[in-house]
Amino acid sequence: MDNNFFFYILLAILPGLIWLLYFLRKDILPEPKKQIIKVFALGMIASFVAAGLEVALLDELTAIGLKGKSFHLVKYIFIIGLIEELVKYLAVRYSIIKTSHIDEPIDLPIYMIIGALGFATAENILVFCTQTFLVMKDPVLLSFSRFIGANLLHALCSGIIGCFLALSFHYLKQRHVILFFGFSLSILLHAFFDFFMESSIIKEMGTKDFNPVMYSVYILIGMFILLSFAMRRIKKLKSVCKI
Repeated sequence: MDNNFFFYILLAILPGLIWLLYFLRKDILPEPKKQIIKVFALGMIASFVAAGLEVALLDELTAIGLKGKSFHLVKYIFIIGLIEELVKYLAVRYSIIKTSHIDEPIDLPIYMIIGALGFATAENILVFCTQTFLVMKDPVLLSFSRFIGANLLHALCSGIIGCFLALSFHYLKQRHVILFFGFSLSILLHAFFDFFMESSIIKEMGTKDFNPVMYSVYILIGMFILLSFAMRRIKKLKSVCKI
């Protein structure tokens, strides 16, 4: 076994744990540690389910013959974005949402974020296990890039869905519209973040004066501001019992 194996695993786990501690502080009434671990673990399992579905569907998409931007748009919207946001939601829905542990609206985005960070942590472990590092700074840089990129993206996307879930239980007459908008928004933001990070898109669209990666940065910043605002508003909602 590589002497650095445990160091790599630590670097894979650290980004998700840091964001987990950050977002848990947003909840005035702390959630039970047992439930946090449970939802985090189910989020990790959901990552493997998503990976299997994505591999199968990407093979089908490749066989269709789409190329270039069209291929990547379909890939990131209807396969990566849709599947990942859906399986993260299902992991949380069937483990915690209809239990007594959801006793205030803010719990919905909090548990969605917990599940998402479990999902992102499993992704990190898979990424680290498939990499060959030549110098010690490489795994550190990879961990940091995952921390400010994919891990934050997963937390923000699921957090936004969680906020719309809370709103849907508060405004029951518009519930389905609210849920559709929330899921669509998160899927599209997830998809376009990945689209602009795609190496072939960067090569095709990038110029000396324009870097597509900056669009991904703007998406993250916008999502962070949106989620922060939404969670402040969710905290002001009265608790409802129709969950």
